[in-house]
Order: sequence, then structure tokens, then C-alpha cells
Amino acid sequence: MHLQLENGPIRLHAGASTDIRLPLSLAALLEAGLLHFPPSEQALEQAIASTEDALMPWIPALRLESLEVLECGDAVLAPLADVLGYPRQAIAELEIDEVERAFNQLAEVAAGMPAKSQGIPEQADFVAALVVVRELMHHVGWQQLRLLGPGGEAG
Repeated sequence: MHLQLENGPIRLHAGASTDIRLPLSLAALLEAGLLHFPPSEQALEQAIASTEDALMPWIPALRLESLEVLECGDAVLAPLADVLGYPRQAIAELEIDEVERAFNQLAEVAAGMPAKSQGIPEQADFVAALVVVRELMHHVGWQQLRLLGPGGEAG
């Protein structure tokens, strides 16, 4: 399943059979409270709730597809490799527990830890993207996230 986060509504698609546009965008999450960095705990919780609300009606359809790998090549998510200590050019796949670890580091920043100590980039759009990816993986059940380079290439 391929995820598109940037440029309008968040979209998930797999071939010709699945093309889902969630009633949510990164811009909407930013405007609803994630625009300021670091995010507050309340803003982070609101972003999670908004993402869950947009996602829940689509979970049965998404679970009909392969749940092994979620792919994303959007630049907004590229810093995730840095957060987890991987060189961007060498990473292909992240396990769900690694995405959860990055999300927990973000939650620590929202609770008052310095972003630099947690390795979280001071980029509000990255925060919104990480929330969306974490919620997708957590609720739908994808086990891996494949970060794609420019042009849709892995690594």
C-alpha cells in the first residue's frame, strides 16, 4: 500500500483496486494545533483523535489489502530515518516497533523534553506526518514502513 501525505488529502492506494482519500490532510492537522513546535500534549492528542476519526471508517477496506508493508516517499517523512539513527540513503524498511519508538520520542518532546535530546526535528509538518503514519500502522496493522527515495525508489 502506498501512502501520499503531501499535497492535499492523505491518500492510500494499491494498484487499481484501492484508492482511498482520507478526509484529512497534514495542513488541517497543522492548523488544528500542530503548527507550533514543540507541540503541546493537548495538540498531539487532538491530532491523534482527528487522525483516528478520519481513519476508522476505512479500516475494514484497508485490512483487505496486504498488511505487510506501507510505503511512503514523501519528503516530509524523510527525517524519520535520522530520528531512528539510519542514514537516509541506506534505509529501506522500518519495523512497526521502530515507528512506535520514534512516536514515543515525539511524545516526550510534547511532554517537555528538548527536541534535540530526543532526535526529533523541529519541523511541525514532520510531527503531523509521524502522527498519521503511527496511527495508520497501529490501527490498520501494517508491520513495516518502507521509506522511498525521490521518484519512488527505495533507499
